[in-house]
Amino acid sequence: MKNKLTFWIITSVLSIFVIFALVSTVLMPVLTKNPLPKAVLRTTDDNEKNEKVKISKEKNRKEKKTKDDNKDSTDNTVSDTNGSNNSKEDRMKLFDLRKREVLLHSRLTLANEDSMYLVLDLVNNTAVLEMKGVSLHESKILESTVSNSIKMYHTEALLNWMAEPFTVKHAEATIPKIEYIEKIAPKDSIEANKVSAEPVATKRGDVYIVMDFDRNLRLIISQSETPDEDGKKIIAAMRRKFQDIEFRRSLQSLIKFNREPIMPQINIVIPKSDATIFYKSLPVRPKMVLRM
Repeated sequence: MKNKLTFWIITSVLSIFVIFALVSTVLMPVLTKNPLPKAVLRTTDDNEKNEKVKISKEKNRKEKKTKDDNKDSTDNTVSDTNGSNNSKEDRMKLFDLRKREVLLHSRLTLANEDSMYLVLDLVNNTAVLEMKGVSLHESKILESTVSNSIKMYHTEALLNWMAEPFTVKHAEATIPKIEYIEKIAPKDSIEANKVSAEPVATKRGDVYIVMDFDRNLRLIISQSETPDEDGKKIIAAMRRKFQDIEFRRSLQSLIKFNREPIMPQINIVIPKSDATIFYKSLPVRPKMVLRM
């Protein structure tokens, strides 16, 4: 009886451990899709550290001074809070100005090139196809989601991450980038008259685009319209393909006890026609400017 009890206790503990390892290492990374990214960021300036040191020294000096007079301590506390509020507002304004500077710098860099690029503005919810700084096509982003790993970036790290335009390393879509119709020339006029019907326009397929950029970023573009039955199957197969890739990576990490971070994602939903224009107009390895 004791041996059976010991056996079941050990089996239960091992089962709980295996289930916990599978859930934390395999299932959660695949389902959440938002672990901390392994982005290469430039070193931040020491301005904020120096500013914090100065603020702490100033507070210590004021605290020592206010011990002599309670009334003065109250006044100094009020002025200190006002100063801290003003400093926070100034830092926020400075951060917004630096974000705008990063955006303008990236767009100026791409304006000097001879290819089209994408400007993804998550503040105004717009996606713009540009070339040489001129807007060629603009689409309204109907829905958008951003991984928590990007939202949790420190402000300085976020600026360094978006400091340069992103470049596509790999792109895949449910529609072809280039379409063509193959026709065999008739041998004579008799055969030409038999095939006198005009070619029928090809069916516009449902759109689902996955773009993997450098600096560990993935952009997913979906159409707002409901896909037909064939489109649903194609889109589901493409999603399943990327999920299987992540699942295999998770299994390998479970064996090696070393997990590589999944790419943080930005998902946008735009009209089908706009998504088709963007994918077919952009070059094979396009660049993108991100504002958020």
